[in-house]
Amino acid sequence: MSEITVRTAPLKIALVDDSDLATAGLRTLLEPFAERVVLVEHREAIARPDTLDVVLYEPLGLCGTAESLLRDLQRNSEAQTAVFSWAEPAQLPLPTARPYLSKSVTASRLVVDLEDLVAGRFGGETIDQAGDATEPEPVPQDAAGATALPEAALKVLTARECDIVSLIVAGMSNREIGDELSLSINSVKTYIRTAYRKMGVQRRTQAMLWALEHGLGDRPEALVG
Repeated sequence: MSEITVRTAPLKIALVDDSDLATAGLRTLLEPFAERVVLVEHREAIARPDTLDVVLYEPLGLCGTAESLLRDLQRNSEAQTAVFSWAEPAQLPLPTARPYLSKSVTASRLVVDLEDLVAGRFGGETIDQAGDATEPEPVPQDAAGATALPEAALKVLTARECDIVSLIVAGMSNREIGDELSLSINSVKTYIRTAYRKMGVQRRTQAMLWALEHGLGDRPEALVG
């Protein structure tokens, strides 16, 4: 039986929103939950993007500077990106699918949603390319007659997580994995973070070694010793 890792440090989140009032309000709301979630300043987020767990942003009315900050945080971190808005999903024309969190929820509900998002358990809405709310992507199961996945790996990971880890072993980037499996980059990151926790690894090379030991993928040249 695999061990379950219990997180002790609070989640670190950043908010990209042109409204200073929204940022101050969120900080105040989260103060009673400081042992679970911490809202970091933009300066810290830029300096240490690798420490972020979630990047929240308000897509309506972002100025050029805020859009640049959002792109930098997405590019330089493995953090989940989620819409955080007062607007209804249908009012949000977004280029890619991503989780949606409403500013109207209570602080305690938001904290739970953030924890679920990072843990890969998020059961809320996502936004499709047309801006419509949809249910979260289901984890596909192996079709009858498909190549069987290693039993050792399936004791720890889901079938979808096994697929993604196999593609990591094949040397694919997160974006390439998303293209291969028709998943958004955010969904790929969620699956990877969840799989890493289950495997007890933190880096891609560690995940590749774990996968090879459990029968997922072929040994790449970089790992041939």
